[in-house]
Amino acid sequence: MSDKISIIGLLGEHIENSISPFIHHKFIRYYSINYCYVPFQIKTKELPVALTGARTLGICGLNVTIPFKKSAMKFIDNNDLAAERIGAINTIVRKDEKLYGYNTDWIGFKEPLAKNGEINFAGKKAVVLGAGGAARAVVYALAEGGCSAISIFNRSEWRAVELKRNFQHIFPQCEIKIFPLSGPALQREISEADLLINATPLGSWYYPGQNPLSEEIKLPPQLIVYDLIYYPDKTPLLRWAEKSGNKIINGKEMLVYQAVESFYLWTNIYPEQKIINQTISEILEMGKG
Repeated sequence: MSDKISIIGLLGEHIENSISPFIHHKFIRYYSINYCYVPFQIKTKELPVALTGARTLGICGLNVTIPFKKSAMKFIDNNDLAAERIGAINTIVRKDEKLYGYNTDWIGFKEPLAKNGEINFAGKKAVVLGAGGAARAVVYALAEGGCSAISIFNRSEWRAVELKRNFQHIFPQCEIKIFPLSGPALQREISEADLLINATPLGSWYYPGQNPLSEEIKLPPQLIVYDLIYYPDKTPLLRWAEKSGNKIINGKEMLVYQAVESFYLWTNIYPEQKIINQTISEILEMGKG
């Protein structure tokens, strides 16, 4: 093994509780490679100099998290097709003095469903709560996977309109509809859906105890409820859905699977299922964010 240590890391504004260092160091130790994953907490105004520093200092790669997933794109030499379409990156790879941007969130979102054989998106209907960066990756994954209809509910109409405008022409076979977060359409669309995804922060440690839906909504038995929030393990939405008898999924497996894709881009090593499952199990037991 070479004595040279390759630096990879996480770039974000509030990353004290991030699980990403734990995940990547699990992979690094498992494969006994000379890499070190370092969290870099910066302020918004420091983003340009941070990415210049990453280029100059020879950092091999970075994860990018809130609030830089969109703004970082303009400092990257080349963004891959999925990242361009989603309009956000979460992974940067440095090659030959250039920075390349990728989005692995959309892959991380769909892998837990595919692994468990829960759903084939083709021909299915989905309801997405929220229209921010996380929702963009979700809608891309759903439409790319062949969903026939996606209903987006969001408080601010303009953001949902922008999301629809960006994706509808790329995926004309998928009907993308937008609605306000409250109103009669919510019950109708949920009743016909196969999958409900919460891509809002409601229920996270920033908004504890909040459910994005009224519990007066009736959840159909076939509905899978997927909350992208990974801490707490069971948000108010998931506790309510579980009580209603619905299959539930939280965001921890998504977090691990997007990390798997990032790790592969940096190291050319795709973690085997054994270490992926072990990492997921340990995170589920940690009870930390």
